[in-house]
Amino acid sequence: MKPKIKIVVSEYHYNDVTERMLDTAKEHYVNSNLNFDVSHVPGSFEIPFEIARSIKEDTIRNEDSIGSFKQKGIKEIRDNIVQMAKLSQLNLDTQSIFSGYLALGCVIKGKTINHEAISTSIFTNLQRISIENVIPIGNAIFNANNLKEAKEKCINCTSHAINTLSILMNLKNEKK
Repeated sequence: MKPKIKIVVSEYHYNDVTERMLDTAKEHYVNSNLNFDVSHVPGSFEIPFEIARSIKEDTIRNEDSIGSFKQKGIKEIRDNIVQMAKLSQLNLDTQSIFSGYLALGCVIKGKTINHEAISTSIFTNLQRISIENVIPIGNAIFNANNLKEAKEKCINCTSHAINTLSILMNLKNEKK
């Protein structure tokens, strides 16, 4: 099965920063001939939730589409039973329709230390979701001191996360 990536992008700072990040990611995946879907969330803080939701719901949707026998012939039913048996032997991560996730966002420092708490929470939860579900996540969420710095860093952070995700997906595939 050809790998499919889910890009989750923050709408916060979209016109200034994350839209450029999304364009960079789309261009890379189109040039690499890889399939991808895009999901938008209000801010970077919501990205871990969206990835966790996607892992759970896209897996269930995958099982539901295979498990339905309505209006199917005997051969299709037999094929579905074989697929269901194979899925039941696999881990959750291999049932997901996505091979990996790419998180795109930017947290800009404000007048308080709120950005530190938000960043720590985001990074901790992304790592936890990745480890618990054994699914690669490329993290292109970064911190910046101001908007100018964010604009300068966004493409480099995106490219690094895309490369990291590719490496992690290759490592996962080697283990199979």
